[in-house]
Amino acid sequence: MTCSRSFIIETPPTAGFVSSRRFFLDPEAGSRQNDVMNWLAIICAALAFWILGFVWYSLLFGKMWAGALQEYGVKLEPGGMAPKLIGTFIANFVAAVVMEHMITRISLVSIVQGLKLGLGVGIGFSATAITVSYLWQRQPLKVWLIDVSYYCLGAVLLGVILTAWG
Repeated sequence: MTCSRSFIIETPPTAGFVSSRRFFLDPEAGSRQNDVMNWLAIICAALAFWILGFVWYSLLFGKMWAGALQEYGVKLEPGGMAPKLIGTFIANFVAAVVMEHMITRISLVSIVQGLKLGLGVGIGFSATAITVSYLWQRQPLKVWLIDVSYYCLGAVLLGVILTAWG
């Protein structure tokens, strides 16, 4: 007698998502391409997130963001950018690895699904964590809006790139 290590729960179809899910008792369950991580896609997605940060905080909202922080009393030092940029890329890379793992585990295959996951992660994790931090630090609303929108858009960007590449 053989016993399967996985079980299936049938759920009603929802807009764009898989209608049945296997849970984590079976290592092969819910996999896209046998859980192979696409490292080139991960690096490209992390780089896109990093470039978004450059555009966001230098070209689009840099002066507004820096001005709001300085009004709050934060003194921004002009030097030491290399470690900050490297650290930011490492953080973006970790975010891309985790997003790819989630996409692979729940078998997302369409760009719309990646967009929805990215938006859910951006709002559900990034925005809420930033909000709690900013509530306690009492930072300006402008800074909160710029930061939250960057991280939400970055998570959407990761989700879209990684599902499109999938």
